[in-house]
Amino acid sequence: MASVFNLSRVFRSIVNGAPQISAFPDDPPAGGNDLEVRMKHFTEVENFTFLGYVLAHELGGPAQQIRTVQDLEVPDKSFQKLVNDARQESITDEELGDALLDVGINWEHFVASNNNLMIAGNPLKVSDTVLQEKIDSLDMITEALVSEINLRSQQHKKK
Repeated sequence: MASVFNLSRVFRSIVNGAPQISAFPDDPPAGGNDLEVRMKHFTEVENFTFLGYVLAHELGGPAQQIRTVQDLEVPDKSFQKLVNDARQESITDEELGDALLDVGINWEHFVASNNNLMIAGNPLKVSDTVLQEKIDSLDMITEALVSEINLRSQQHKKK
């Protein structure tokens, strides 16, 4: 269910009896100008991250591998190394939530701190291609971690 104010397009709901976090929107939010669109976007990044973090901590399940990163390929080599390392790890739901918070807040800060590089007419992108690869990588990892939390929530419901 979306919040009463509907300022963000990400939300928590119940799907098949289990709490779930919505998918992150692919399209930019509506806004009166590029900067407003960009600010709404990084607010959604933060909301998405925090909703996943809270759900993961509520689940409180045992250590498991992160299934949603097993085949994940991201454009930035340094972040790909982190993904590759994460494939070997088994972490609890709380640790998964903490990992999500770390990655998601980095994604939000990479977006929020580079407004000066924003591409006019395409405010979710920056002109620095190396930096854009890092932003895209953090996006992909964050979405994969929220997907894992959603899977674990469905799994927890079955118990």
